[in-house]
Amino acid sequence: MAHVDEAARQLSKSGSTLYAVLELKKGASPEDVKKAYRRLALKYHPDKNPGDAQAAEIFKEINTAHAVLSDPKKRKIYDRHGSLGIYIYDHFGEEGVTYYFTMNSCWFKTLVLLCALLTCCCCCCCCCFCCGALKPPPEEATNKKYASNVQHQPPRSGRREHFRRGEDGSSDDN
Repeated sequence: MAHVDEAARQLSKSGSTLYAVLELKKGASPEDVKKAYRRLALKYHPDKNPGDAQAAEIFKEINTAHAVLSDPKKRKIYDRHGSLGIYIYDHFGEEGVTYYFTMNSCWFKTLVLLCALLTCCCCCCCCCFCCGALKPPPEEATNKKYASNVQHQPPRSGRREHFRRGEDGSSDDN
């Protein structure tokens, strides 16, 4: 989770939105996104600006903005959750975005805290180990319990020789 938090800090400091990169307003239609992308891509394309590192960097940002805003799923996630939503979508999929933002919501954290307080248990495992409900039994008790289920049979040393040699004691090696 620390990796996602670090990415969130980086994404939140990035400044301009994808709409600003394409010089559009937030509710722009897919056709407007396509037109703006073509116009800016021609302007900042590395072939038209050889040796210009800043133009190449802007061209990369334009491609990224177009990739997100031209995909309906990614655009919906971006409009709702911003760059962090796109980052989570790329790494964990659409369900991952839903789970992340649900578990980070205030009402979910409040619900978990309320359940823990109402059940008088901060951590179920900790509580069950403390009161002994899940405490493992001592080894001696375990060995006695399973030893009663083991059946001992007498060794069968005499019968094996009886079948190999035959009834009269002669061997079958003839």
